[in-house]
Parts: sequence; C-alpha cells; structure tokens
Amino acid sequence: MLHRKSQPDLIPAMFLSTAIAMIFTQLAGYGAVLIDGIITSRVLGSQAYSGVSLLGPFNGIVLLFSGAVSVSAQVVSSQAIGRGDRDTANSAFTVALIIDALFALVLVMLCILWPDGLLNICGVSQASHPSIYPHMLGYLRGYMSGIPFIMLIQVIGPIIVMDSGKALFTSSAFVLFVGDIAGDLLNAFVFHGGTFGMGIATSAAYLLQALVLLPHFLRKNSYFRTSLKAFTFGQLPEMLRAASPAFTLKLATALRDLAVNRINIYVALSTAAIAARGMQNDLNTVLFCIGLGIGKTLVTMTGIFYGAEDRQGLTRLFNYAMKLSVIISGTVGAIVFFAATWIAQCFTSEPEVVELSAFSIRCMALGLVPDTLSLAFHDYLQGINQRTMVNVINFSDRFIIPVGTAFVMGMLFGSKGIMASIAVGKVILLVFLAVIVYVRTGSLRDCMFLPDGFGGSQADNMYASISSMDDVSRESLRAESFCLEHGISAEKAQLMSLFVEEAAGNIIAHGKPKRWHSLRADYRLSLNGGKICLTLRDCCEHFDISAFYRAHKDDSGENVPGMRILMKLADDVRYFNAFSSNNIMIYIDTKEKERTHEGS
Repeated sequence: MLHRKSQPDLIPAMFLSTAIAMIFTQLAGYGAVLIDGIITSRVLGSQAYSGVSLLGPFNGIVLLFSGAVSVSAQVVSSQAIGRGDRDTANSAFTVALIIDALFALVLVMLCILWPDGLLNICGVSQASHPSIYPHMLGYLRGYMSGIPFIMLIQVIGPIIVMDSGKALFTSSAFVLFVGDIAGDLLNAFVFHGGTFGMGIATSAAYLLQALVLLPHFLRKNSYFRTSLKAFTFGQLPEMLRAASPAFTLKLATALRDLAVNRINIYVALSTAAIAARGMQNDLNTVLFCIGLGIGKTLVTMTGIFYGAEDRQGLTRLFNYAMKLSVIISGTVGAIVFFAATWIAQCFTSEPEVVELSAFSIRCMALGLVPDTLSLAFHDYLQGINQRTMVNVINFSDRFIIPVGTAFVMGMLFGSKGIMASIAVGKVILLVFLAVIVYVRTGSLRDCMFLPDGFGGSQADNMYASISSMDDVSRESLRAESFCLEHGISAEKAQLMSLFVEEAAGNIIAHGKPKRWHSLRADYRLSLNGGKICLTLRDCCEHFDISAFYRAHKDDSGENVPGMRILMKLADDVRYFNAFSSNNIMIYIDTKEKERTHEGS
C-alpha cells in the first residue's frame, strides 16, 4: 500500500543534502591538489612540477588500497545498520581500520626502503631523468609521512557521513584545502624546502583533517565504536568480496590511463594536442566529483535500505538518485560546454592549444551525464551485492570501452578522435548497460535487480508518510487495520495504533527538523514469518525513542502508555541514527509475546 504521492518525500531530502556535501567535499580535496600543482609550478619551476605530477601512479596505489578497504566497510556496515545490527557494523569498521593501518605501514616502509623501485614504477629513474628524479624523491620523502592519515581519512570519512556527520566531514575538507595551500605558501616563501617541503605540507594538511574528524568517535551518541573485541576474522571474507569492485575499478582506471596516454602520444601531431588532452583529464577529474559524491552517498544509503529489505524505500532512493544525477551533471555539463573557450584561456593563451583544449573540454562535457549515470548505477549495484555485474561494468567502463574507442577513433581522426572518444565511449557504455538489463530481465524498466521475494509481498507491507496531526490520526487507524487484516489480536493492533499515534505525534508536535529537512516521518509495517516489524524514520534532532522509553518505563502515570506497553511486548528494539535521520525498528513475535502478555 502506498500513501498519497503528493506528500513530500523524506528520502530525497536525506539524499540531496548528503550528496551535495559529498560533492563539495570531493571538490575541496581535488581543488587543493590543483592549487598545489599551480604553486609548485610557478614558484619551484616546471621540472619540480613535473616531478610531483609524475608521482601520480604511486598516489593511485595509495588510493587503490585505501579506497577498496573504505568501500568494503561502507557496504558491510550499512547493510548491518539497515538490519539494526550494530555489533556487525562496528566489527566491519574495526576490521577495516586494522587492515588499512597494515597497508599504510607496508607503503611507508616501501617509501623508506625501496624509493628507487617506486619511482621506477612511475616511469622515472635517476639515469633516465636526472633533472626530475631529485624532485620526485624529495616529494616522496615528504609525502610518505602523510600516507597513514590519507588512508585513514578514506575509511573514516564515509563512515562519519553515514553517522550523521556530513557537516563535520565537509568542514574537515576545507581544513585540508586551506591547510595545504598555507603549507605550500610557507614552504615556498619562508622555509624554501623544495618539493620535500611540498610533500610535508600535504602530509600536515591531511594530519589536520584527521585531527578534525577523529573526535567524532568520542561523542556519546556516535553509532560507531572501535574495539579489539569487535575484531573477528569472520568478517574478512565478506569484506574482501565487498572490496573487489572498488579494487577492480581503480586497477582498470590505472590501466586505461596508461594505455590511452600511449595512444595519444603515438597519434598526436603536436605538443598542443598532448597539452589539450592533459587539460581534458584535469578538468574531467574535477567534474568526476559529481558522480563520485552521488555514488558515495548512494552506496551507503542503498546498503541501509537493502539490509532492511525495504523495496519501496529502495525504489524511491534509486529513482531519485538517477534523476538527480541527470539534473546536476546535465546543468554543469551545459555550462562547461558553452564556457569551454573561456576555461581553456584560463590555462593558456596559445591559440592552437586554446582551440584544441576547447574542443576537448566540450567532448568531456557531452560525456558528463552518461558518466554520472553509470557511476550512480554502479554504486547502487555495489550496495545490493551485485558484485559480478559491478566488476564487469568496472572493467568495461574503465578499460575495455575507453581504450578500444580511443584506439579506433585515434587511428581514424588523430588526437581529436581521442578527445571525442571520452563522450562516444560513455554513450557506448549506456548502450552496453541497457543490453545487460534487457538480457537479465527482458525489460529496460526493471533495472534494479532485486531478488525474487525481496521485502515480502505488497500485501504484507504498509508504507506511509506523516507530516501533520491529521496524518497521525489517519495512519494510526490504518496501522490498526493492517494488523487486524493480518491476524494480529485486537489488543495488540490497538497497541500498535496507539504507539504510532504517540511516537509520530510526538515528532509532529515537538520535533525540530534539521536544516534542509521537513517536519515529517516515514513509517513501515511489514510481516515476515511470525514477526511483525515497525520502522519509524524522521529527520529531526537526534532522539533515541528506545532510550526515551527506558527513561519513562517506571512512570506511574499515563505518560506514553502505548509506547511503554508495546516496548514490553517487543521481541527486539533497535535504534540507529544515519544521514541525520532517527530510525527505530521494533520486532514483535506475534504469538509468543502475545501469550506472555496475556499471562502477565
């Protein structure tokens, strides 16, 4: 049963505010990297900048491991949260931190003991590039002290956002941005530490960001806690499976960049063409933050609704995320397309480079919508454990399609063909995804790939949205009718109705919605086997209704009688706060608990 469509939707409000925060957070991080390069180039010279930029493959290795660990923690913990299983969520978080720390230790030791080997992996040796090698080595030695903090932030950042800390995470990103720029300027004009100082400045900025984030876990109402008692090797297989798509994505991206760069160098007729392709890559990295922010939000929210087996909520989330992807990326893509010449002129004044760069930027802008859509779909599939399909999409999207398209179009049209291939490849990817959907389901409409029977039948679920006291009265009666229709005793049905009236009425009468959210509540009644589950969600200030009950359970008056009695009958009561929403889940064994109550 679905409630009136005219009601405002809580899920878009939760998703939009989080996605915007994640997008701007990603932009702040990439903006610091871009400005870091500009300062290095203008103050220390082009050779120093080349040395720092050529260390990119090693930076990719750092993000490869930390990104895979981060995604595994997000997927496993979010699904556990959706089930109200806090122990499993904290166990996955603890395991991720331990694995992340071990990877960081190995990478730091490699920087100390095998720096020449790492620089050779990046394509530079002292013999082949004697003028660039010292700058790379200096930056590596300064940068390595920040590796543990870089990897730590990759893991705890999305967890903090999930734990209703998106404002803190956004603030920490700006601390990184300002700290990195300040450190670079101090190094360039005060300490004169060369590229080693630039590496130290980057490390110090990430240390500052980590110091801003870590106190979150000391809060009394933080859902996540680290504990060695929570560590169990039983989590490792599931976390490794969850990490495989992120690992495949990063690996395929690295192989793609290597292959396409070689193709571009082979077919390029001038250095201007190579520069234009590089500018396209830099801008694409920045605009990639749109899909990255939406994807990071979607993968965790999907995990929560998937863990709760909430088909209707998951459908609302999926549809809204796809619409938002088109709206944001389409708007930004249009602006970039028409401003391409001006953007190119910000980088250079050479006419040939400006002309080719404007063309490359327009091609990139045309591919932004399909790129963002594919990223959102990829992260949705990740959240529902469709890992085989995710890995196929990853390798097709990040390696097979772009490399094949770049090769064919490069051979036919030269450098312009390679620049245009970024848009053509994304269109081919959407066609490829449509074929997969049609082959798997026989229809292009059924693209959510939920298992048969997921969430139970429609008749065994009741969803509602409450935004006024009239809604409270109506939905409390519907809750009673739903329970009676499914064989629940009249006494228990009345208690359920009274609980909805008290709990939802308290939200409407006294709730204080957070910024960007409306005063409303979503609830769901569902039957699964011999149990009935009530889920109530709102986006007001932090309020644990189960803790409120414990504080009033001994009241002798008529304070919240429905809540007190229903809580006593409950087989299990779970609360969590995620994405600035309060969530209460009450499970009742309709037979056993009823007998216990009658006998008391």
